[in-house]
Amino acid sequence: MNLTDVLTQDRVLFNLTANDRFEAITKVAQLLSNSPKIQSFEAFLNALLEAERAGLTWFEQEVAFPHIRSELVKELILAAGFFSPGVFFRENAPLVQLIFVIGAPKKISTADIVIVGSLARIVSKNKNRLLNAKNAQKFISLLSEYEKQLQ
Repeated sequence: MNLTDVLTQDRVLFNLTANDRFEAITKVAQLLSNSPKIQSFEAFLNALLEAERAGLTWFEQEVAFPHIRSELVKELILAAGFFSPGVFFRENAPLVQLIFVIGAPKKISTADIVIVGSLARIVSKNKNRLLNAKNAQKFISLLSEYEKQLQ
């Protein structure tokens, strides 16, 4: 399984705005609201927002990765949203422009670890090009290109 098998064009939105980090996370998570891979979207969203309240979101400069591991998630799920004006997440940190919402099953598989690890490496090496993608097709194309370079 590849990263682009999990993160598809219909799970990427551009030109989003949000008043705060919780609204931003919610807007990106909404892309997963109809996923059969989640038992209860409302419970998933609540757990995701609670993880953010606890400060568990991982950052790579202008990119945030709100995530949970839960029994609510049957298979790894991803969604991404671009917030060009940026969203405030933490003191003394740049505004976040790209958010990846990640849901993983409680019993995470090796494939899940590989995909999330690939995403982290891709973002750390290619963040600026990803942030400059103009649409979902280009964004997914870049991810696919960078993922092939990792193999």
